[in-house]
Amino acid sequence: MAELSGAHPDAAPPPGEIGLVDPTSLEYWQDTHRTLAPLRERWPVVRSTAGDFEVLRYAHVDALLRDQRLRQALHEMLANQGIDRGPLFEWWQQLMNAYDPPEHTRLRGLVGRAFTPRQVARLRPRIRAIAHEQIDALADAGEVDLVASFCHVLPLAVLCEMLGIDAQDRARFGQWTDTVSSAFSAVHPPGLRSKIENALVHFDSAAADLIAQRRGRRSDETLLDALIDAEEAGSRLSMPELRALILNLLFAGHDTTKSLLANGLWTLVSHPAELAQLREDPTLIPAAVEEIARFETPIPSIPRIATVDLEIEGVRIPAGSYVALSVPSANRDPRRFPEPDRFDLARNDSRHFTFGYGVHHCVGAAIARAEIQESLGALIERGVEIEPLVDRPTWTSFLSTRRVASLPARVRVARRAGQT
Repeated sequence: MAELSGAHPDAAPPPGEIGLVDPTSLEYWQDTHRTLAPLRERWPVVRSTAGDFEVLRYAHVDALLRDQRLRQALHEMLANQGIDRGPLFEWWQQLMNAYDPPEHTRLRGLVGRAFTPRQVARLRPRIRAIAHEQIDALADAGEVDLVASFCHVLPLAVLCEMLGIDAQDRARFGQWTDTVSSAFSAVHPPGLRSKIENALVHFDSAAADLIAQRRGRRSDETLLDALIDAEEAGSRLSMPELRALILNLLFAGHDTTKSLLANGLWTLVSHPAELAQLREDPTLIPAAVEEIARFETPIPSIPRIATVDLEIEGVRIPAGSYVALSVPSANRDPRRFPEPDRFDLARNDSRHFTFGYGVHHCVGAAIARAEIQESLGALIERGVEIEPLVDRPTWTSFLSTRRVASLPARVRVARRAGQT
């Protein structure tokens, strides 16, 4: 049996003792850090009420993300919901993150060409321009929900431009991806599956129409054009994979970035001293984005399946077990991050797990970082003042991402775009 050692060998739980966490409880989602912190200090691994294992400490999450004895768990997630056929099942089988190498490597290589540092740098001016467009819309709104009016709209607009989706079609694509994202929910209420499958059918049809349109007027400037070229080459990408990739890119790129931006805005307005520091010195924005990603990650956990028996600090994990690597807990482990519950712009540490690690490191991490950086830069450039209308926000519950569900605020825009 393989054993993974931690930083504190004296912290191993007594034989037979292990903590319990309930990811189907509202407390788990509304007060995630307060729920996980005492568990993390006592146990390196806890059991969930569903019988799964949840790994809480940074060193162990780091080791397991590198460990090839664990594999992707997306297929088991679907099986646990009793879904083995139909549109949802078929789409799920084509998710890029459902694969391990070599299939994952092939698909990642195709998509990764659009997210090179050079390509991301080329997109930054357009991202900043889109941010200014959304700020213009806020200027006349007065009181708004910033999650719906800014955080949702901006990454959707960026991704739709990358894929060649016309502006008038953005809203319906965004609605479909929001619906599909609920497939990863911790709880599936009655009727959810049919709602998701209906969205998938409509999305697949719209994606086929979009591909047909782009074939006739390609400019080689969009990510979709590059993917169509690969599909037409005949040996690297099939038509079903192409349609699935469009949805996967919109789902992953929109939902995660939207959530990170929403969490970031709340974090900044609830830490006025750090926000003032950022206004005074905008060169701190990249460090601020990394600290936001660590402090309020939108990723609840990274799912894996153990292919062999494992042991972590005396906790036995049998082969075949579902293992959830807790990103919020690892990102606030004091063994790795001093004063982890303090939001610190001077930390400047990108070695958190919000964007994954290794072969499954988020392929769109560079574009997500660019979107958050350019958004914050535009907000500061325009002198945007945000007065939250709630003392404490409600967080999304049971979804694939954890984020501020809404951020009602009074917004004042001091300057027009380009005005100093």
